[in-house]
Amino acid sequence: MLTSVFELRKRLIEGFGRNEYILIPLFKFLLAFSLIVMINNHIGFNLELTNILLDIIIALVCSLVPVNFIAGILIMLVLAHLYTLSLETMFVGAVLFLLMFLLYFRFSPKDTAMVLLLPLAFGCHLEYAVPVVAGLLFAPGAAVGIGFGVIVLKYLSYIEQNAIALSNSEISPATIDNFRILIDELLRNRSAWILAGAFAAAVVVVYFIRRLEVAHSWTIAIIAGTVVEVFIVLFGDMQFDTNIDLGATAFSILLSVAVELLVEFFCFMVDYTRIENVQFEDDDYYYYVKAVPKVTVSDSVRTVKTINTSEMAAVDTTDRTEN
Repeated sequence: MLTSVFELRKRLIEGFGRNEYILIPLFKFLLAFSLIVMINNHIGFNLELTNILLDIIIALVCSLVPVNFIAGILIMLVLAHLYTLSLETMFVGAVLFLLMFLLYFRFSPKDTAMVLLLPLAFGCHLEYAVPVVAGLLFAPGAAVGIGFGVIVLKYLSYIEQNAIALSNSEISPATIDNFRILIDELLRNRSAWILAGAFAAAVVVVYFIRRLEVAHSWTIAIIAGTVVEVFIVLFGDMQFDTNIDLGATAFSILLSVAVELLVEFFCFMVDYTRIENVQFEDDDYYYYVKAVPKVTVSDSVRTVKTINTSEMAAVDTTDRTEN
C-alpha cells in the first residue's frame, strides 16, 4: 500500500515536470481569476471593472507574466475600486501597499505567490497553513509579506462592512474624519495585529527549525509552527478580548495541518533509515557531510506472458500420441 502511494507521488511529480509549460500558466490564470472575482464580490465599487469578460482578459494577461506583475495588476484593481468609493480609502490603501512593496517585494520577490494565496486561504479556512508552508518553502522574509497581507485583508474587510459611511465622492470636511476613522481602525484592530504577529512568528520558527540537522526536522517544524500560531492567537485573545471563534479556529487549524503534511509529503520526503556520513577533503579543508537520501521507488515491472494456442494444441496432440 505504501509503495503504491509513493509510486503515485512519483508519477504526479513527473507528470507536472512534463507538463509544466501548461500547468504553470493555468495555475496563474486560475489564481488571478479567483482573486479578481473575490475582489469584485467584496469591494466591487467600480461596476465597469466587474465585467466578467474584462475579468477573463485580465486573468489571461496575468497567466503570461511573472507572479510579481500579477500582484501589481491586482493592487491597481483594488485601488481603482477604492478610489470609486472615496479618495481617503484609496490613499490609505495605497500607503499600505507601498509599505508592503518597500519592505517585502523589494527584498523577497520570490515569495509573492504565498501572499496572493492568503486571501483564498482565508476563504477556504486554510489561513493557518500559509505561514507554515511559507516557512517550509521560502526564506524568513516571507513573514513580512504575510503579516502585511493580513493587515491589508482586515483593512479591506472593514471597508466592505462600512462602505456607506466611508463613501465620499469629493473632498469635504468629512474627508478628514474618514482619514481619522481609517487610521484609528488600523491601529486599534488588535485581532488583525495579533494574527499578523502569529503568522510572522510562525514563518520564522518553521524556517529555522526545518533547517536543523535533526531527523524529521520538517515534521517538527510543522508542529512547532502550528503551536506558535495557536499560542499567540489564544494568548492575544485572553489579553485583549478579541472574541475569536474557538470552534472555527480549531477547524481551520486541523485543515491547515492536513495541507502542511501534504506539502511535506510532496516536497520533503526522505528516508532516515539510510543516512550516510561522508568525509572528503581538498587542499584546504576536510569536509564531513551527512547525507539523507530522498524517498525513491522504482517503477513496477510487470511481465506479460504470451500463450500461443497453436503451440499448446501441438503439445497436447503429441502427449496423446505418446499415451
